[in-house]
Amino acid sequence: MIQIMRKTSRFLLVGLLLAFALSLSAQEIRKEAVECPECGYVNEWSEDICVKCQASLLGAKQKAMQKSQEAEARSRANGVCDTAVNSEKDVTNKIAQSSQEEPEKEIEKGPIDPRRLFVIPTAEVLNSLDVNLGGGYSFGVKQEETRPFLAHMRMGLGGVSEVEVSTLGIINQLSEGSGYIPTFAFKLKLFSEGKWRPAFAGSLRSSLWHVEEISGVPFYGTVNYEKRLSTLYFVASKTFQDVSVHFGLSLNDLRIRTRDTATGTPISPDQAEIDSSGKDYYNKNIFGPFLGIQIKINPKTSLMMEVEQIAAYEFDETNPFVTEDNISVEWMGIAGVRFFFFDWLAVDAGVEYRSDYNGIGDAHIQTGLNITVSLPRIAKDLWGK
Repeated sequence: MIQIMRKTSRFLLVGLLLAFALSLSAQEIRKEAVECPECGYVNEWSEDICVKCQASLLGAKQKAMQKSQEAEARSRANGVCDTAVNSEKDVTNKIAQSSQEEPEKEIEKGPIDPRRLFVIPTAEVLNSLDVNLGGGYSFGVKQEETRPFLAHMRMGLGGVSEVEVSTLGIINQLSEGSGYIPTFAFKLKLFSEGKWRPAFAGSLRSSLWHVEEISGVPFYGTVNYEKRLSTLYFVASKTFQDVSVHFGLSLNDLRIRTRDTATGTPISPDQAEIDSSGKDYYNKNIFGPFLGIQIKINPKTSLMMEVEQIAAYEFDETNPFVTEDNISVEWMGIAGVRFFFFDWLAVDAGVEYRSDYNGIGDAHIQTGLNITVSLPRIAKDLWGK
């Protein structure tokens, strides 16, 4: 439509210029000589009567003026048409160039940001079709304390969202330390970072019921201690040159229940409580803030510090009866570094401390790997597209 409008406007301009050229009747013409229609003698233009035969020259001068005007008008019109044609050719060439496929945007090189700190998320999401794999482990002085390897797999979708499958660490007395719960998460970036505005994102993380079988429980034998965790959080991120600040608020929905392993009969809450409340579990909703700071030391190294709340389930393996009082949270802080061995491989190492520790002797060394693979970058390297 735009091209048609441009062509129409140019043809209208040509017509107007042609009409203007033809209307130049008062334009001065060449006034050199005039030929006598009777004897053919060439007289000067100033003469009105032939100096040889005395015949009138007025008719001949009028015809000469008319021919001169027509010739000049045709010359002007031809010039305007040539200009319009050349202009049209230029426009056509430009349209042809613009219709060609635009050059592919260069895929950025350099370390691929995992879009998270040790544990807490950031408001940015992975680039579309970037895949992040990783996991972490803690080393401490309590050899009898269970410390599971916490893994995650995340993928960026469209540059505005992420999906994640991971194992989430919890404080669990049945496991004599931190247990883990498999979780699924979806994160959506709501706002990108502006000059004064931080980036903003929200996420929902949820797990299935996680079961631990404990044997030797008095009067019951083997009991299933079941727990479930869902978290809704909002996070904002702002970068000031080499310093990035990430802060947010989370709402945790913690649920627990116990069942007889052999029969599947509810123990706590019992069947009467389930019938009256309509819930086959006890739950507690807890709000908690979190904060993280990342300082870029050089292109491959960053300092990271974070603090957040984590879930705590205070089960007693000799007592199968639970209530909301068995649900709580603890504070956890981690400080350390992230170093990139390669653009796609980074190691996180730091010191973890929790509010349920008795002193710095209980602190743990937290380690983790981040392997982030950019599928578009791989495709470009292999096929050039």
